[in-house]
Amino acid sequence: MSNSKKKIILITGASRGFGFQAALKLAKKGVHLIITARTLGALEDLSDKVLAAGSTVTVAPLDLCREKDFQIVARTIYEKFGGIDILVHSASSAIPMTPIETIQKNEIVNFFNNTIITQRVIQMIDPLLKKNANCLALFIQDNNRYRNKKFLGIYNATRTASREIIAAYAAERKRLSPTVLTFDPKPMPTKIRATLFPGEDKVKLSTCEIEAEKMVKFISSFL
Repeated sequence: MSNSKKKIILITGASRGFGFQAALKLAKKGVHLIITARTLGALEDLSDKVLAAGSTVTVAPLDLCREKDFQIVARTIYEKFGGIDILVHSASSAIPMTPIETIQKNEIVNFFNNTIITQRVIQMIDPLLKKNANCLALFIQDNNRYRNKKFLGIYNATRTASREIIAAYAAERKRLSPTVLTFDPKPMPTKIRATLFPGEDKVKLSTCEIEAEKMVKFISSFL
């Protein structure tokens, strides 16, 4: 795709929180957004707002845990657009504060879904990104500012695993495309954070809107 055409941006986890606000901010740039999440109703609401902001949009309901569904969506994107310019991977599942000794084997697998999905997103979307000479894979991360905190061991373990996968991907693509970056927003009052820190004073937090605006500035050279 040439730069004369609209940038095509795929956003995961776009139905609420940071992903929702990221889509709204990017919509002001005159791009084409492919918005994904599990909740169709929320995506339709976002779609109306994207169109009102002057961009175009494709709604793609998707549960990233369903590999075959993900394959269908990736193939559809290729058939319709030939590739994408930017990936914003914002989707994430909540992990509650949990004492290490109480975690069961089946829970370990579920808790590491975020890590599994990170690798799956790379596997599915990398071929689409390599269709463009100047493209970006952006991963929204929490860079483990809670290290060695009680009841956060499994949360930190999953985040560290995801971060290492992304770092390896970035190193492997250093002289190739896509450019691989991470963006670490300040703590925001999201549903995921409420699960991790119930009862937290939200006044001390940033907002999804503010952090999404920062993200757009961070990737401005790719837009």
